[in-house]
Amino acid sequence: MAELQKYDLCLHKYGMKNTRPRRWVLEVLLQQQGLVTAEEIYQKLLAGGASVNVSTVYRVLDLFEEKKLVEKDFLPEVRRYGYFLRVPGHIHHLICIRCHKKVDISACPLSAFEKQVAAETGFELVGHRLELYGLCRDCQEKEKREGKEYHE
Repeated sequence: MAELQKYDLCLHKYGMKNTRPRRWVLEVLLQQQGLVTAEEIYQKLLAGGASVNVSTVYRVLDLFEEKKLVEKDFLPEVRRYGYFLRVPGHIHHLICIRCHKKVDISACPLSAFEKQVAAETGFELVGHRLELYGLCRDCQEKEKREGKEYHE
């Protein structure tokens, strides 16, 4: 019952009703440490016994993105979007193209550049986003063990 209340409060905070599909998708997202695709969410829900359509998962994710509960990033290696729960504040990410692990970068390397661009263009900038893609240490070691080398 406490878990249900937690999801209800979270969804309510973002202006949504607590429906089963929304709660299920939110539960999967809360368990992730990196990006997860809609198809991966769908498979996890099926494996957990949930009765849901893949189209419902996409609709829930679209609503979550619209309400700013999740963000989506393009995963070039799999040519799909990955989703993750938004964290308040100004955060930049390193994203592994193999395992989709997401690591936050604590410092913002763009602050001075942002001020310069604003001054030069007359824009009043309200934010930016930085994502760097590569292979995490674990995936690099795995590729070395398998005799592979990543080249784009």
